[in-house]
Amino acid sequence: MTELAALWADPSVQRGWAYLAGGIGVLVEWRAYFAQNGLKFRRWSAAGALLWALQYVLLAAWTAALTMACTALRTALSAKWDQAPHKHWAAIGFVALFIGLTAMSWQGEVSLLPAFAVVNTTLALFYLDNRRMRIGLLASSLAWIGNDWYWQAWPALIAESVAMLINLRTLSRLPVHR
Repeated sequence: MTELAALWADPSVQRGWAYLAGGIGVLVEWRAYFAQNGLKFRRWSAAGALLWALQYVLLAAWTAALTMACTALRTALSAKWDQAPHKHWAAIGFVALFIGLTAMSWQGEVSLLPAFAVVNTTLALFYLDNRRMRIGLLASSLAWIGNDWYWQAWPALIAESVAMLINLRTLSRLPVHR
């Protein structure tokens, strides 16, 4: 048992598991951005967020891990609570939760990147239609890319970069409502 514990304590083994979880998260996140339907997007995105939360835990990136786990819940619930007052209370609750998690897990200024990303995405998911939501998500993607660069979370960085491109492609195919 001690050999297994020693093997697990090896940073390269932990990083390998982190990259595996992140790599699977890459595929799931890409699938989300290909979905033109907002509900399907939310389901796939929530699953990807759970995998990325695991990746960040294994990388000891606590702010990103906590916010990403709550992101999965937020994304799933945003499809169910689309009517006022539920959506307002849910949005306020998640914004407050993300601010609190950021304060509790503060690791310096880099913690502002996932904090901005999850607050911005929360507002986009609860208040914007499918097309505008996706435009708002582009700013969140940039913040996650910065966070992933800092933590060397390469699978997440690759996924977010490609997701931005897929999102732009999907946006170009969505009807424009005036």
